Amino acid sequence: MAILLTGGTGKTSVRVARLLQEASIPFLLASRRGGDAAPLGMPATKFDWLDSSTWGKPFEHKFLNGESISAVYLMAPVVDDPETSMNAFIDYAIKEHNVKRFVLVAGTSAQPGKSGVGKVWQHFLDTGIDYCVLCPTWFMENFSEEAQRFVIQNQSKLYTACGDGKIPFISASDIAAVAYRALTDAKSHNTQYELLGPELLTYDEVAAKLSSCLGRKIEHVKLVEEQRVQGLMSHGLPEHYAKFLTALEVSAAGGAENRMNDTVEKVTGRPPKNFDTFAQENKAVWQ
Repeated sequence: MAILLTGGTGKTSVRVARLLQEASIPFLLASRRGGDAAPLGMPATKFDWLDSSTWGKPFEHKFLNGESISAVYLMAPVVDDPETSMNAFIDYAIKEHNVKRFVLVAGTSAQPGKSGVGKVWQHFLDTGIDYCVLCPTWFMENFSEEAQRFVIQNQSKLYTACGDGKIPFISASDIAAVAYRALTDAKSHNTQYELLGPELLTYDEVAAKLSSCLGRKIEHVKLVEEQRVQGLMSHGLPEHYAKFLTALEVSAAGGAENRMNDTVEKVTGRPPKNFDTFAQENKAVWQ
């Protein structure tokens, strides 16, 4: 058994890779930059969802003991219709390389058959392939590994259109722990998991926790929808993606993320990380 991890430079794929490495399970990271972007000591290959000529490269990789890729971790490309290339690759991997299992990262708004990754999810159901769909809420690491990191660091502010909406922020390490089980357990999970953190927080409460951790005031600046779209575009995001992210924030303001569950603990045997622990672990990045 070997595992292919697409989105090889992303927050969760690298964390899944570390878990596989610790368990001595062969894996291969796949991204557009290939080995140039991989962490030291981790095998990687070039792979581009939008270039089908690269799809065969992972299957040409020579694993140490001759293993073949039997499961694939799927991270969608940031395009308007990711399902087109993703479903074509899934069919290719099944037909040409006998891949047996797929684990897809979606979002809490994803539904089978819905445009985007929802159509990938539906494709699993239609083909009958072993699968698991992970639907995590918002990542804690968005504060430490994305543009928000530098806004917190340099401006001591958080800008959102989330208003007073409550969100059960989750750590990428907890998503990776669930993904690891879904990829490697002998019996396929064949289900969907909504992955939520252990507490409901508004952005005002996040700002207060960061303020306490850092010893300086972090302010949450509440924006209206158009202000947020324009702000994201001014930082280089394409208009369609800026509108998509803003729509998620507006939805959260209306209560769309206001829920909790114990899925992470049920699947992994341990509770998910809370925000205070995450903040202490990442304190240095905001100094």
